[in-house]
Amino acid sequence: MRVWLLILLAVAPALAFPSNPEARRIALDGTRNTRGLGGLPTAGGTLASGKLIRSGALCFASRADAEKLLGMGLKTILELRLDSEIAKDGPDKAYLTAPLKKLHWPMANSHGLGREAYQSYLEDNRPLIRDFFALLAKPETYPLLFHCSAGKDRTGILTALLLESLGTPREVILDDYIHSRRITPRLKVEEDWIAEVFKAVDKAGGIEPYLFGLGVTPEQLAAVRTNLISKSH
Repeated sequence: MRVWLLILLAVAPALAFPSNPEARRIALDGTRNTRGLGGLPTAGGTLASGKLIRSGALCFASRADAEKLLGMGLKTILELRLDSEIAKDGPDKAYLTAPLKKLHWPMANSHGLGREAYQSYLEDNRPLIRDFFALLAKPETYPLLFHCSAGKDRTGILTALLLESLGTPREVILDDYIHSRRITPRLKVEEDWIAEVFKAVDKAGGIEPYLFGLGVTPEQLAAVRTNLISKSH
């Protein structure tokens, strides 16, 4: 696995991605790790622009940040932070969330940080992952912003699973994941950690068996792809 990751890292900078992570970054006052996912390559096209935003917590969002995000037509915010994190740092700003549908799905793990934490996130949050794809299957969800605290681990796992389901090459998924480290070098973001997502998918026999094993239906997965893939012509 380690050799495979090193090969991906060596190849990734040379690839001409339709939309690189920094170009997709949304500059905000209150959080640094916010970026859209539109433009990434998928099977048969690209991820539709303006539909999905991954981010860190919005508890420090300024009013200007709120105006910028609301100006993008945002309809839904999915928060993955724990109650203890919200109590410590504060809730997402009401002037941002009040006009929107706000969902709070705490995503916990039992192992702190590292590969074991990612394994725990995947195993302990199977219903949440299922519900995430059910949410993505609904056209009225979009545009959607989903976030945890730093926007790298829980958000990164859901992003990786989503991109896998859309047929995005793994070198692109990996490049998007490690961009959190480029934005804020102090953030702990390791290639071996996100590899746990790929290992779980491969162990199941692919992304479809993996998701169906969680309870995602074929119809829901088809709807996710319809909602998010902009077909090439």
